[in-house]
Amino acid sequence: MSLLRDLRRQRGLLARCPTCDGAFRLARAGLFDATQALPARALEYLAEQRDQLALQRAELRERRAGAKTRSRITTESVTIGKVVEQIAPSLPGFPARAGDCRSLFEPIDYIVFRGISTRGRVEALTFIDVKSGKARLSAMQAQVKAAVERGKVALRVTTPGRGGAR
Repeated sequence: MSLLRDLRRQRGLLARCPTCDGAFRLARAGLFDATQALPARALEYLAEQRDQLALQRAELRERRAGAKTRSRITTESVTIGKVVEQIAPSLPGFPARAGDCRSLFEPIDYIVFRGISTRGRVEALTFIDVKSGKARLSAMQAQVKAAVERGKVALRVTTPGRGGAR
């Protein structure tokens, strides 16, 4: 095509590289007429681009599969953690007697009335939250911990229907 030939011959024409944004002489560009058979250089470029696209699609499929697997593993871990929380007082190494424990589960798993099951009297109260793996206290659990540490704990005796909740 005469237009392509004319463009190649022009000395002052510059083009910009779409990858690096650098300028270069248009005469150095691989110009071709797409209405005719593509030159080998263009066919090679298209093949490379198809290969890259195939790799990117494969990576995307792997990432999607990994995301589903991570999501499933997280869900299973949470479920197992909930079960462990419920049976924790009966497991070896639990820091309190199972008979002294009362379940709360939210926001703290247990309140322990130390001595109630063996001596029939409460010697101390302890809050216990069961964690597994790398789990940490939630924001609400950290607030409960801070309130206990500051001594902001009280016992209130009330009669239903009078005094209301506060």
